[in-house]
Amino acid sequence: MYGVATDKIERILRFEPNNHTEAWRYVTYMFIHRNLFHVLINVVIQCLFAFTLEKYQNRLLVLTLYFGSGAIGALSSSCVRPDLVVGASAGVYGLLISNLSHIALNYNSTKYKLWAVLTVIIIVASDATFYLIYARNQENVIISEGAHIGGGIAGLILGLLLYRSKDEESKKRNRFIFWSIFAIFAILMSLLVAINFMIKKCTPAHRLRVSYTYVC
Repeated sequence: MYGVATDKIERILRFEPNNHTEAWRYVTYMFIHRNLFHVLINVVIQCLFAFTLEKYQNRLLVLTLYFGSGAIGALSSSCVRPDLVVGASAGVYGLLISNLSHIALNYNSTKYKLWAVLTVIIIVASDATFYLIYARNQENVIISEGAHIGGGIAGLILGLLLYRSKDEESKKRNRFIFWSIFAIFAILMSLLVAINFMIKKCTPAHRLRVSYTYVC
């Protein structure tokens, strides 16, 4: 919604760590972006990997993973730096990293898996390099590391839970992986939610909303 959303609309849609009960913010903040480059980089990576995944996985599952990663990225950002957040990078990182989950579940039938893994590594490394060398030192570019990392981890875990295996030989093994990952996911989500409510309870409201809006 870059170039469309007014300040009033942004205030309604952005993620605010002291408004946990306004559940729509966990998703709607992903539609708000700070500048054209912010929009384009997210859209390009999102389309590239979403279209590829949708060839092999159910479209609804991919969409669920995207928004789920975004919501978990918002929670993660509060744990690292409780402040306002806008941008879709948590969901995009979820899609990106979930390619590794797809490959793990369909290892025997996946073509060009080495190139796919290398592509993911190169994109993540390039983004990290951009942040460390340039963005971290810019006053007008404030990136939410927590949202990126949380979204990526969520994409990996949700991919293992949601995506389907087409390899008959590995389906029995994948059942064990599913329940193991589900247990880990449940524990991590419980901790994440608990930490967020502790942050809200123990931190004054004016400290939860300081002078920056973090983009992801």
